[in-house]
Amino acid sequence: MTVKGPGGNYTGKPDELMMAVRAMAEALGRFDDAACEAFGVGRTDLRAMNLMENGPVTAGEIAARLGLTSGTVTVLIDRLVKHGYATRHPAPGDRRKVLVQLEPATYAAFARIYAPCGQAVAAAILEMSDRQRSAACRALTLITAEVTAQERNLRDR
Repeated sequence: MTVKGPGGNYTGKPDELMMAVRAMAEALGRFDDAACEAFGVGRTDLRAMNLMENGPVTAGEIAARLGLTSGTVTVLIDRLVKHGYATRHPAPGDRRKVLVQLEPATYAAFARIYAPCGQAVAAAILEMSDRQRSAACRALTLITAEVTAQERNLRDR
């Protein structure tokens, strides 16, 4: 298989960038597994908690973003509430909707778990020149867009 692009041809043989991206994805997956262990939750529960990091979300938003049924989301939210990680309450103006938000202690736990990794990554990024950071950002943005498109294609089959 050969794919032509503005940067040259890709022949299907693993190159240094492709292997680095794969290694990064594997490392992120292992880190998420460790975070799940630290929280005592499964991967889907952690993903739902990550969705709430920037504020309350509806149960429907969790279902849509994670590709879950409403019944599955209800059970997921029940688990997060039971563990003390989140609370649920009716949405203002629409009592049919449920808003779910993280508890303050959950934010503190996120900081304990994720801050050391974030600081180490930030330090690694600071070792790059502006040009290297710009190139890395462009590469990761392009790769992320392509992986997202392929994920959609796979789900639409």
